[in-house]
Amino acid sequence: MRITKRSVDAAQPGTRDTFLWDAGVKGFGLKVTPGGSRVYILQYRMLDGRSRRFTIGKHGSPWTPDLARQEAERLLRAVAEGRDPQQEKETARVKETGDTVAELYELFMKRHVSQTRIEREYRSAFKNEILPY
Repeated sequence: MRITKRSVDAAQPGTRDTFLWDAGVKGFGLKVTPGGSRVYILQYRMLDGRSRRFTIGKHGSPWTPDLARQEAERLLRAVAEGRDPQQEKETARVKETGDTVAELYELFMKRHVSQTRIEREYRSAFKNEILPY
């Protein structure tokens, strides 16, 4: 079965994670969690035989079945070249960390606090309570 918007919407959560696999792209699928969350995934095997699972993204803006399928095809091309998308994702995440407390603070604000009501309070507390030390 090809994963479509209709099949994603019709997928019912179970007591454990449920998987729907796409007939067109090998390894591309949809994971439905017991809480009802729908996530596009790619399961692939590296050249050394290790099996890996990559989370493409949560269903909804921007991830549609067609866009997620295109991303899965791009990732499979990377695997065919001998690259490991999951390892590259983890490496990129490590590179995003800062070297100073101020850099880590800005990263935290960008990821978790930006454009919320408490942003002003966080900035004030950091400026007055952390940076001086």
